[in-house]
Amino acid sequence: MRRKNLNSISYITLVCLTLAACHRNPSSGRDLQLLTANPWKYEKAGFNSEDEDFFDALDPRIAGSEKANTLIFRADGTGSTLDSLPFAWSFHNNDSTIYFQNQYFRVETLSHSRMVLYTDQKLGGVSSRYTIVFRH
Repeated sequence: MRRKNLNSISYITLVCLTLAACHRNPSSGRDLQLLTANPWKYEKAGFNSEDEDFFDALDPRIAGSEKANTLIFRADGTGSTLDSLPFAWSFHNNDSTIYFQNQYFRVETLSHSRMVLYTDQKLGGVSSRYTIVFRH
């Protein structure tokens, strides 16, 4: 009896893991094509707070090499930098959110030439928005 229960638990676990691995968030074909058509080059990143109406861009010297700051998104949910550093990504919430670099970003703009992503953060009672801008 104990062996039968163990086999049942093993089978259920295997089925759950298989279903979880196969689950993909559906994406509109247009957004997927825009994201994966060409590599995205880092343009700028910075913060603004709800009290400030301007974009406080980080020093461009922080950006590093172009290879490290060019992202390639592939349709299979994988990606890499031009330096071949791998990452995984996925769309969520009808393509309004993208998950990559272990974080969820809201998609503000996704066009043929520009991608703007942001995440809202609350630090010490002050809300701020971290925005990243990419271009082709």
